Amino acid sequence: MRILQTARWFFPHVGGASIRVYQTARNLIKFGHEVHLLVHNPKSIEQCNLEQDAPSYEEYEGIHVYRLPYFGPNPLYWGLSIPLMAKRAIDIIKKQKIDVILSHNPPYLVGTSSWIASKFTGVPFVLNVHDVWGASHYRKHEYLVGKYLERFCCKRAKRIITVSEGLTDILSKEMGIEKEIIRAAPNAVDYEKFRPEKIRSEQLRREYNLSGKKVVFFVGILRKWAGVQFLIKAFPEVLKKVPNSRLLIVGDGGDRRYLENLAREVDIDEQTIFTGPVPYEDVPSLINLADVCVAPFPSSKVTDQRKLISPHKVLEYMCIGKPVVASRVGGMERYVRDGKTGLLFEPENVKDLADKIIILLRNRNLREAFGERGKKIVTREHTWEITARIIEKMLKEK
Repeated sequence: MRILQTARWFFPHVGGASIRVYQTARNLIKFGHEVHLLVHNPKSIEQCNLEQDAPSYEEYEGIHVYRLPYFGPNPLYWGLSIPLMAKRAIDIIKKQKIDVILSHNPPYLVGTSSWIASKFTGVPFVLNVHDVWGASHYRKHEYLVGKYLERFCCKRAKRIITVSEGLTDILSKEMGIEKEIIRAAPNAVDYEKFRPEKIRSEQLRREYNLSGKKVVFFVGILRKWAGVQFLIKAFPEVLKKVPNSRLLIVGDGGDRRYLENLAREVDIDEQTIFTGPVPYEDVPSLINLADVCVAPFPSSKVTDQRKLISPHKVLEYMCIGKPVVASRVGGMERYVRDGKTGLLFEPENVKDLADKIIILLRNRNLREAFGERGKKIVTREHTWEITARIIEKMLKEK
């Protein structure tokens, strides 16, 4: 098959959506398919912070990557990007004789472009829904338009792929989508990239002045919906009980300045390191610095309803053999099995979060036991090849 993936996010942006797009394409190519990828310009993504523009076309590990031009900052960017992406998709479909469109999140933006391209070319489009629309930083009218277009695209897709059974239930119950056209293909981890024996972290340990320190770790987008603010608020209590600990926060996002100010307010700025954006290939070595890894998602309508949030960071933490402290939301217990591969805390409960981190920092044997169990589960049950085979089957179905 010749497949056109359309997406909002791709490298040099580093995040869960980019990883799923990349791993899907990479594995489909391994299965013998030809993959083209049309994405937004990375300069339109806040956490990229590029010094120079990414190329408008490149071959990236066998993926034909096309990027839209950047014409922002512009209040009309989102509206203009839909027809612009649709036109570029139509051109690629005709020139490359594309067989199927695989449209990734967000459905309201990329999905609409993909639907237009499908209507003009007759090429079917399959929608890969990473999560439901519920971003709190958008204005009311943007939220309502997004919800409408999300439903519009979901109802017109040939097939829908989700990251969890919980998300499948939401699309079925709230949008009336027939379950027969939906299939879950959970997020996974690249075991070869995240094998501990291939990782060298000593140089990074010296670079961040972490020698002899206990490291509490977070990687991800620095937005309030990721819950990093609760980790920062919990860390003063951690320092009281484990004074030689440090907080390492990897990533970037629109709330980074707020989080840096919060670290100063609670007087942990000297014990907290914000790395800013990092290349994806550096993430395994950075995780390997950690003694305890944290996924502090807050409680919300989205995380509570999703039943299984399938976060990349947790799988990557576990693949490297790190114990995890995670909030009890979205079916997290499927991954972080409380008392076996990590510890769960009540979302937004700063004291509970601090207590769980302290327990692990004080008990090396427990950390090692949790890490070893987690690694076995992830490498056995959550590989990208398994996920990509499910996606491949959905793309082939008539």
